[in-house]
Amino acid sequence: MCGIAGLLTNAPRQKREIQALLSAMAQRMAHRGPDGEGVFADAHCGLASRRLAIIDIPGGSQPMVHAPTGAVLVFNGEIYNYQELRAELAALGHTFATRSDTEVLLAALMTWGKDAVVRLHGMFAFALWEPQRRTLTLGRDRLGKKPLVMAQVPDGLVFASEIKSLLVHPQVPRSLDPTALAQAMDYGFAVPPRTFMRAVTQLPPGHWCTVCADDAPVRLRPQRYWHLPEDLDPPASRAEAAAQLTHLLSESVVQRLHADVPVACYLSGGIDSSAVAALTARHSTAPVQTISITFAEHHSDESPFARMVSRHTGTQHHEFRCHLEPEDLPRLIWHLEAPLVTLLHLPLYLLARTARELGFRVVLCGDGSDEVLAGYDYFKFLKLLPFIERAPQRRLPLLCRVLPPGTDRGALPSWYAHLKAAPCRHPSLPYRFQAFRFASALMSDSTLAAMAAKAHERSEEIPAVPPARSLVDQALFLEAHMRLPGLTLLLGDTMSMAHGVELRSPFLDHRLVEWAFRIPAHWKLRGLTEKALLKSAMAPILPAAICQRRKQPLAAPAPWFVRTFREMIGDILAPATVRRLDYFRPQFLEAALARFDAGGEDTAGILVVAFFLHLFHEQFLNSATA
Repeated sequence: MCGIAGLLTNAPRQKREIQALLSAMAQRMAHRGPDGEGVFADAHCGLASRRLAIIDIPGGSQPMVHAPTGAVLVFNGEIYNYQELRAELAALGHTFATRSDTEVLLAALMTWGKDAVVRLHGMFAFALWEPQRRTLTLGRDRLGKKPLVMAQVPDGLVFASEIKSLLVHPQVPRSLDPTALAQAMDYGFAVPPRTFMRAVTQLPPGHWCTVCADDAPVRLRPQRYWHLPEDLDPPASRAEAAAQLTHLLSESVVQRLHADVPVACYLSGGIDSSAVAALTARHSTAPVQTISITFAEHHSDESPFARMVSRHTGTQHHEFRCHLEPEDLPRLIWHLEAPLVTLLHLPLYLLARTARELGFRVVLCGDGSDEVLAGYDYFKFLKLLPFIERAPQRRLPLLCRVLPPGTDRGALPSWYAHLKAAPCRHPSLPYRFQAFRFASALMSDSTLAAMAAKAHERSEEIPAVPPARSLVDQALFLEAHMRLPGLTLLLGDTMSMAHGVELRSPFLDHRLVEWAFRIPAHWKLRGLTEKALLKSAMAPILPAAICQRRKQPLAAPAPWFVRTFREMIGDILAPATVRRLDYFRPQFLEAALARFDAGGEDTAGILVVAFFLHLFHEQFLNSATA
């Protein structure tokens, strides 16, 4: 696990000049790899790595050179089947000097070329420079677990694991992408390959790309090597499917326990993290360590359920209270590199910090289960709304089944009207993002105009989904293509690597994901029971209370956040600053703050959006040090 950076230039430079730039780029993300730095440079290419030592601690340093050809590799991630690939390559005549997965990946790429990526099980972003051919090959894992961002510059290309490393290059401009901001208003995140920086894109998940140093300008033509299966191919029964899910998840957990350093598990008390912790306890040869975060807000605190699972599975449990200082917030955005409109990153940041303090560099988590096995309430909306439409007055109370507990029944008509009017350019796009029904009132005229001027760029942001599948199935395809790389995996990677912690996600083993997309949605969302198949699979392993409870998102509540940091939010959103940055309408934000202070907690989400966009501006657009 590392952070990587590099550049390709069609205008030959002095090696010392390239080395100095690459070292500065690597230093900017030293938190990703606190265990060492390596730099390679020739006249056309430079590669750098910051290492987090997990496997073959003495022997896995990068950049790594293929002696017969001079090819050079930097690689971020873990290849979980590297031992099987090593044996296969050894049978073909390869000899290995280390026990690292990096050397196996290098040998695989030099033996099988692009076909090597389809053999890999794991998470990865890599760059392979072949000086004899003067070509650079970039690759990214199937689902986008590990990041790879890039920017074209006048004489070539720069790329890295983090945007802030690209910004070290003097020719990468700092400006906000208005289309990404418009996407955030609709979905809560920028849709890959976009980032919030206009000049910076991502290599899309499941793609590779080869560029040549002789091209001027450099031509980027990413090619997809992996697709989600579109045809249904379920087992004979739900019971058989549950057994297959248990088997696949168990295999995935076992693969992710391999490390030369101690491994822990996050445990929230929800079905996802509980399943991973229980299977880890079943297969681990060492006592299992679990870590959870608690919240002062009673309705957000899942600690009793986490303790229940810990007792049931016999883990050694570590629990701590969510606590942030004002100085933590700019650091959060600096690591996140995005003005996201969720507070999910707060607990993830603190969990990783605590894991590192406890001595863990590797943690298993339950990420991806919601997007693959139908865990969100949005899917229930898709099932309910057509039914409600046929008799709204009589059937509206059904919304109480999916809206937050305690929802006022008198407010159901307005909720229904909002859900029907939610941003939707595809019938299976999940209904969500209640906070942004005020977007047109919140954003300034100039921001709205900038977003409108780029509206044509949004025509292809929603990927194609199989039209023959059900709406919930189609929604799951959109979650996998949009939310996973745009939000879930971005948060998991940046918040864990902020503290040099590797996050492993058993639910996102590509074989499990492929299997899940061949299962019909009504097996996953049975009636209005989310993740019904997972709950059936885990019933023999977990307490009944865990399998029966409703999903509770792991996120700090917005009202708690605004109350806790009310003074700082007031300073950041001071009317003079709001007018100067000109993203929002000052009067609207002043009214939102006043309403919150008077007890109107419904404005907290709006204040969070504005607050983090201003912090992002100060960190990345108004600073030369990001």
